Amino acid sequence: MTGVDDEADGGRVTGEDWSGRDLSALRCSGVTFTDVDLSETTSSGASFEGCTFVGCRFGASRHEGSAFTSCTFRGASFFGAELVGCKVMGSVFTRCELGALRVHGGNWAFTSLRGADLRAVLLDGVRLVEADLAEADLSGASVTGCDLAAADLRGTVLAGADLRGSRLDAVDPTGPRWGGARVELAQAIVLAEALGVVVDVGPAVDDPD
Repeated sequence: MTGVDDEADGGRVTGEDWSGRDLSALRCSGVTFTDVDLSETTSSGASFEGCTFVGCRFGASRHEGSAFTSCTFRGASFFGAELVGCKVMGSVFTRCELGALRVHGGNWAFTSLRGADLRAVLLDGVRLVEADLAEADLSGASVTGCDLAAADLRGTVLAGADLRGSRLDAVDPTGPRWGGARVELAQAIVLAEALGVVVDVGPAVDDPD
């Protein structure tokens, strides 16, 4: 597999320079990409299923409506990449460079970002149901309007993160390090109730003398 207008089931692509190319026509299943330069690539509706990306560079690339389902990313760089409405369900990211990553919408349910450095990334309207974000560092990140229902946030650093509008149902409130995280009143109530606190938002009633 040497071109970018291919459909491939299995096989390997190693050390190729695909920078700046349009990958929209690609339909890949079970392909292993090693040290491939995918920087500044674009795609619309491309499909990668069960593929492995080792040491690949996606820097400054932009993907819209593409699928990276059940893929494995090891030592890949997404610095400055943008994903819009992409399906990344069940994928695993290990030792990846994710600085300045921007994700708008899309389905990242069951994705593993365990221990990832996600400082200052932008996640807007992303479905992260049951995603593994344990021990990840989301300091200063924008995680707005996301569905974090039942996401694993054990040991996740949320210092200065903006979580406004995100769904926090079934999140263990004792798991993350919340210091400085920004939430709305409704979210704070959900978290308090998960801790067993009875929240009364009505006016205070003075005890009679």
